[in-house]
Amino acid sequence: MPVFKFMEALPSYDAAEVFYVRIDLAISTVEELMNAYYYLLWLPGYFGFNWDGLFDCLRDLRWIPCKKIVLVHASIPKLSKKDLRVYLEVLRDSILDWQNDEEHELEVVFRTADKATLEELLR
Repeated sequence: MPVFKFMEALPSYDAAEVFYVRIDLAISTVEELMNAYYYLLWLPGYFGFNWDGLFDCLRDLRWIPCKKIVLVHASIPKLSKKDLRVYLEVLRDSILDWQNDEEHELEVVFRTADKATLEELLR
């Protein structure tokens, strides 16, 4: 079963039902990515701006009022291969941890054109 969703066009959702986050196309460093998540997901002050902190916060999300949280990537962040792999692992593990949970549902969307690249990185 695929963990990420892949779509030709960026999805749209009912804003009253889904907390929609669009990851900026211009992100090219881990610092920019962490700052984006901090502001876009309203992460708490204790967020550590590191991979472990991102995973911990993606596994909490109690401050988000919507059950479904969608992280949309119009393109793959321009991180190093090593950092991109870690990022994808954090996203994958967060999604898997939320499965069968009543509190939240985490969905991560990428473009269909990026599917092969992402699958290769996660092998």
